[in-house]
Amino acid sequence: MKPRPGSTVDTVRDFWQAHINNEYYTEAERASDSYFDEIEERRYRTHYHLPELFASLDGRGKRLLEVGCGIGVDSIQLAKRGYQVTAVDLTENALTVARQFAERRGVSIDFRLGNAEGLDFPDESFDAVYSFGVLHHTPDIGRSVAEVRRVLRPGGTAYVMLYHRDSLVNLVHRALRLPYESPTDRKDHCPVVYTFSRGGARRLFRAFSRVEVHADYPFTYGFGPLTTKLPLAVRRPLGHAIGWHLMITATR
Repeated sequence: MKPRPGSTVDTVRDFWQAHINNEYYTEAERASDSYFDEIEERRYRTHYHLPELFASLDGRGKRLLEVGCGIGVDSIQLAKRGYQVTAVDLTENALTVARQFAERRGVSIDFRLGNAEGLDFPDESFDAVYSFGVLHHTPDIGRSVAEVRRVLRPGGTAYVMLYHRDSLVNLVHRALRLPYESPTDRKDHCPVVYTFSRGGARRLFRAFSRVEVHADYPFTYGFGPLTTKLPLAVRRPLGHAIGWHLMITATR
């Protein structure tokens, strides 16, 4: 998909100010204990591939930048893996909740306002960059990927998720003309949603010295029992074949 006509960083910011990510997991009062507990439990029960990724990481003595942290769900897990985490987001609404979340979980994270197309950090500032489901919402995604590479030290690694063009989820959305990103109604479209083939993702990260790409996560939360009840032994191979998430590991 391409950006909607007239889409800018400002229109993207306005959308995400009104659509705090991950809140579809709960009806609890924002920033309450139940709110944080339900979001955390349901996110990682459905996104089975994220706990597996986090378990493979050792962040001790390393600086990590998260680009597009939302309410900080993954930021907290990365801090628990030993990283010194700096996390940026385009919206103050999400950052307000993220700071409360991190405090509730007893971890220290440097949350800041930031734009993926112009990261406010010197060259080679971080050992790792993490960005999950964010860069495909930036109007100039090529510039954002270049910024990720710029702030990585040589040999550093970027862990990025982008939407998979050749996935069951994308087929359903396009066939039924459904909006993405937890809309309030069928006309509530996110201003920018890019999708990529595996080859397209590799080309996007071609300036990196090494790029690995695989698909995961066959069904979104909206698929109901298919996401929450289907055994992981079935979901995992389906995810590798037709998953909605392209998981990219790119080394500078």
